[in-house]
Amino acid sequence: MRALVTDRVVPLVPGAESERKFPAEAVGVLGLAGLFRERWSGGPHGDLGKSVLLAEEFGRAGLGGVGVGVGLHLEAAVPLLRGFARTEYARKVLDHALDGRFVCCVATSEQEVGSNLAEVGTELSREGGRWRLRGTKWFVSPGAAADVVLVLCRASEGLALALVPREGVRVVKKVDTMGMRGLETCRLAFDTEIPDEAILVRPGTALPAIGSALVYERLSTAAMMLGVLNLALLVTATHLRRRKQFGVPLYEHQVLRLRLADLIAQTTLAQRGLYATVAEFTAAGVANMCEVAGIKATVARMAERVASECAHVFGGHGYVEDETCFPQLLRDIRIGRVGAGTDEMMWELAAKGMRTDDALYDRWVWS
Repeated sequence: MRALVTDRVVPLVPGAESERKFPAEAVGVLGLAGLFRERWSGGPHGDLGKSVLLAEEFGRAGLGGVGVGVGLHLEAAVPLLRGFARTEYARKVLDHALDGRFVCCVATSEQEVGSNLAEVGTELSREGGRWRLRGTKWFVSPGAAADVVLVLCRASEGLALALVPREGVRVVKKVDTMGMRGLETCRLAFDTEIPDEAILVRPGTALPAIGSALVYERLSTAAMMLGVLNLALLVTATHLRRRKQFGVPLYEHQVLRLRLADLIAQTTLAQRGLYATVAEFTAAGVANMCEVAGIKATVARMAERVASECAHVFGGHGYVEDETCFPQLLRDIRIGRVGAGTDEMMWELAAKGMRTDDALYDRWVWS
């Protein structure tokens, strides 16, 4: 897997970054190699271990927006297709997505709708024997590269998910993002007819469907952030050995080696925590959504701090675009605190999962 990513996907990143264009070839390469089908083989959740390892490798390889785009295809769109494809058309889209022949993405947010998906206004209405979809989605990744967009929309009976092919999509604007420049985040407009077979999730049931898929996306996001930190820490540890100041390697300066040892220990602990969560999820067959939300927020916040500290060890070189990887890493890592739910939404979910123990309280707290 590492050789495939290094040889076939990493070379796509510079062009994607400079042109701000997601390379569909990245999805094709990995799908054709069978990695997507391996990840989604087995039970209802597929092979979660492979999901985490893939995402970590995307981060470690410094894929940036290209890695996130592949992750959104694999961990946001595919689980929805796999869980709800009932028509011949939807099953065809799923097969093409797993083989890397289609790039798929999910469109949820709107101008006035971010985390509160229940307020989505994109309209799905009956017109004769078909459906008419009208509306605009604001942050869709990788929007312009998608062959099929899974659109969260509102019918009279409630929220639904519709499959819209590329010809039914109009790119209103490519968003000029701070980081993840190869992700090709777009604003998309829809005014198109779709048949019954393109309704992936029937009206009234889409919100819990989206919520179930977000678990995979959040685990993948955390794993990718940890992969990025693995890259940053390995580069920094090597720098401590090779760079000399005051006649000795930086490693000989106690404050630097102890600082890095602390960062490595924190990152290792977070990684082991993620692995344990995935192992428990796999064994139980049910995810603790509250716990996953807390892990995603914790790792995303930690990633910003650890990557910044690593960049600091490089001094001025850590601030120069063409001398180290850190300017790109620091830009890209920011998305971890927003994508798949903001920190605040994650902590709200985590708070709902707080345990209580009245007997313990009465034993140790006296009025």
